[in-house]
Amino acid sequence: MKAHVAMAGALAGAWVAPSTPLWVAVAAMAVWGLGRRSRWSWFLLVPAIFLVTSASATRATAGLDFPDAGEFDGWVTLVDDPRASGPIGVRVTVRAGDRRLIATAHGAVGGRLDDALAGERVRLAGTVRPVGRDDVRSIRRHVVGRITVAEVPGFAEAAPVAAGANIVRRALADGASSLSRVDHALFLGMVIGDDRGQDAVTADDFRAAGLGHLLVVSGQNVAFVLAVAMPVAGRFRPGGRALLLLVLLGLFAVMTRFEPSVLRATVMAGVAIGSSALGRPTDGRAGLSWAVTALLVIDPFLVGVVAFQLSAAATAGIVWMSGPIAARLPGPAWLRVPVATTVAAQLAVSPLLIAIFGPMPLASLPANVLAGPASGAVMIWGCTAGLLAGLLGGTAATVLHWPTTALLWWVGEVARAAAVAPAATLDGPALALITVAIGVALLRGSRLAGRGSAAVITVVCAVAMFSAPTPAPGLHVLGDGVTIVNHGDRSIVVLDDPGPARYVLERLRLAGVRRPELVVAIDGDRADADAVLALRDRFGPLPIAAPPLHSVPGGRRVGPGQIIDAAGIRVEVLDVTPRMTLAVAADGGARAAMVGADASGAG
Repeated sequence: MKAHVAMAGALAGAWVAPSTPLWVAVAAMAVWGLGRRSRWSWFLLVPAIFLVTSASATRATAGLDFPDAGEFDGWVTLVDDPRASGPIGVRVTVRAGDRRLIATAHGAVGGRLDDALAGERVRLAGTVRPVGRDDVRSIRRHVVGRITVAEVPGFAEAAPVAAGANIVRRALADGASSLSRVDHALFLGMVIGDDRGQDAVTADDFRAAGLGHLLVVSGQNVAFVLAVAMPVAGRFRPGGRALLLLVLLGLFAVMTRFEPSVLRATVMAGVAIGSSALGRPTDGRAGLSWAVTALLVIDPFLVGVVAFQLSAAATAGIVWMSGPIAARLPGPAWLRVPVATTVAAQLAVSPLLIAIFGPMPLASLPANVLAGPASGAVMIWGCTAGLLAGLLGGTAATVLHWPTTALLWWVGEVARAAAVAPAATLDGPALALITVAIGVALLRGSRLAGRGSAAVITVVCAVAMFSAPTPAPGLHVLGDGVTIVNHGDRSIVVLDDPGPARYVLERLRLAGVRRPELVVAIDGDRADADAVLALRDRFGPLPIAAPPLHSVPGGRRVGPGQIIDAAGIRVEVLDVTPRMTLAVAADGGARAAMVGADASGAG
């Protein structure tokens, strides 16, 4: 109980984060220490941890050192790996002294920076400006400024631990070079959390199937690492075994770039390992609470990080609900346990997913049950045979990755099948009914309660299937530079400097667009071209209309006065300078809309 009380105090202190001097927190902990053997100790622990966490948040906020706008020239250490930013840009978080900054480079300079990895030192020259003090997202990541990089004059080696982690990452990547481009990206994402090479269609398939968490490392990866290490660690005495496992956990955290979910799982596993070595083993529930408490005291800003919230919620669902659910399910243990684990984790994270991302796909539960074991096998095989493949290379590496190819094929097919299923989703009320039904079945434990709960869940899922979203008629601005015009079950898509291709696919999927009849690129630039490539990967060949001097693959140039009939939707090109302006009508002109360079419309 003490662990859960401490976690409650830490969550409240990190979320509310009132301005608290350090001496107040020290005094509160002293009061709790004096009364920890009394019957009031639990009541004293909550305000003590609350004040300690809020004092930590106060110090972290006060310690943010915003840079002055101006020229920048100096050595920085990369905090994460560079990743794409826009059509020809690269973005990476760096540390310059005590400051954490976002560096952005384009063109050849970006290509030079893209070769570096986290932990390595790079000399950057350019301009720096502070982030806004109201930029909550940046502040939670301790980012205080942004560098626009003009030159990358030099490189230096990383510190030994980071350098070792990068050697392992490169070995895994090189050993898996025989895999296809898609499988190579999936493999690196599942094993070490490197999702930079994943294409937009694959990422959207996994998100549509509720399998997005498989594309990056999570808490389950920590469990697999420990499972692989235990045969060796078991040969040592308790103290040596604990030291070996803790060092291994630390190295894995470095290798996965201290992802929030990995941090939570690493600290939780560390608590369990340390307590066992001291002869006072703790259960998973207490271990989770102590891990969350410790991390929030160290970094209160984690409370606002979505990955940390989802990881903690999923683990809470597993440690609290998976056992009772497995005990009530029929069938053999090898089937009941993974199903119960998946159901418990999904129920726990569903309120967060719905609140943050909207209704969740109905297909996510069966997809997770089918794909979860194979993704775990990919992780375990990658930690063992994948490293050996990186050391051996050549034909040996190809043979060693035959099982990887088969496992990734299965996971990918599950994701694709779930993604093309009817776009049925569960919202808050539907999820509440399912949760209540499962709760009744667990608490009552009778056959009648089980059958009644199953009936309720079946009805809720059937209603969700029949109420799957369909395209609403008319013009709809979806955001991120994407506009659609619907007529019946047919749609045209208008692109105007769209965001990343994966967001374009996601917005069309959520709007119920199954296959567009026409794609119009308003100005035909690189952003339009990237989105069109993703749409063609998703839907196959599509008619593309673009202005003169466009850079859209397969685009057909159109000019003023030209009319395109797209299966009952009439598109007239009014102007193409400097960007296209369209008049769109359906039903013989009964409904009309103007689509200009700003992707706005009027009926």
